[in-house]
Amino acid sequence: MTRVALIEDNADFREEVRFHLDRAGFTVVFQGDGREMDAIFPEPDCDLVVLDLGLPGIDGLDVARRLRRTKPSLGIVIITARGGLTDRISGLQNGADAYLSKPVDMRELVAVLESVERRVMTSFASSETDSGHWTLRPPLLVLESPAGVRVSLTPTEVALLRCLADEGDAPASREALASAMGHPEPDFDFRRLEVALSRLRSKIDSDAPNSRVIRSARKRGYVFAAPLRVDPGMR
Repeated sequence: MTRVALIEDNADFREEVRFHLDRAGFTVVFQGDGREMDAIFPEPDCDLVVLDLGLPGIDGLDVARRLRRTKPSLGIVIITARGGLTDRISGLQNGADAYLSKPVDMRELVAVLESVERRVMTSFASSETDSGHWTLRPPLLVLESPAGVRVSLTPTEVALLRCLADEGDAPASREALASAMGHPEPDFDFRRLEVALSRLRSKIDSDAPNSRVIRSARKRGYVFAAPLRVDPGMR
């Protein structure tokens, strides 16, 4: 799931935004009014940030600059009552990917986040391309990172990764992944797929920290957001 930090001082508006992001398939991993910024720095554990500029005792533009400097690939969307042209230009110049003026239509906010999400995923995939391929070695039940770190797998996890590898940089549908697990529709409980993928993500992130390679392509399935090949002769 794409992880979002929500920094907004209006509690009612914050809950409204969270409700719509949850419905759209995002996962809000942090929310607050800005006074808890130490929970985000020094390493933002999220993919996107929704940031209000009018935070109590904090310069929102300074927060945007710090976020961008700390994690260049982070997606930053500013939502604020400051709707003037100078404010919008300043926000974009200080690290924001998008700048929305309140009142915000939640459909527009979701669409903007989806657009920024695509940039984040493309940026991540490009960085992984530069550093090399991940390699799946089915007979050994191993996934090898570009740095040579080996992640031990179960047969089910190998099947899921092979399904993702078959799709390249396109998403593998939930139905295809369920079939790879040996449980085609219509009787399959897709919560089992979510659990299996969550465990696989945790295992990869534990052995290869900050890899974040298995990503949700909301409403379309899942994608391995880096070059992944199956070891020739072992397929």
